[in-house]
Amino acid sequence: MKLTIAILAGLLVASMASADEDPQQVIPAKLKVMFERPDKPLDVAPVVVQADWAIVGWRQDGRGGRALMKKTHQGWNIYLCSGDSLKDAATLERLGLSVNDAAGLTGKLKNAEAGFDPSALALLFSFEGTVMMMEASTGAGGDHEGHTQ
Repeated sequence: MKLTIAILAGLLVASMASADEDPQQVIPAKLKVMFERPDKPLDVAPVVVQADWAIVGWRQDGRGGRALMKKTHQGWNIYLCSGDSLKDAATLERLGLSVNDAAGLTGKLKNAEAGFDPSALALLFSFEGTVMMMEASTGAGGDHEGHTQ
């Protein structure tokens, strides 16, 4: 019995460690902790990753947008929120991404969004402007200000 419990505990720890490292799981989980409320579920998709950068689509309560995230020693943090501007490699380069990372992200984003429902896609580009998320990056949370319905 003790051996079975030890094996199960080891498997649980190993699965948690690998899940913690997978940005496809870590990023949506982090955003949900920060922004989801019982009355306003947060849908996070797609999540595309290139090196230490990610672009994430989000939809909540009839609104939506995209977030540019950066992996640091503290984990994945929101760099900024925007809409369709994050689909442009030149914009990403101006934000400090390398040419390869910008091209990789925008290519992956285009492929990931190709099969999206048009109404879900419309929410992703409905976010107006660009909002720096320094407070959210330090874990303070906040609203998704700056977008329209």
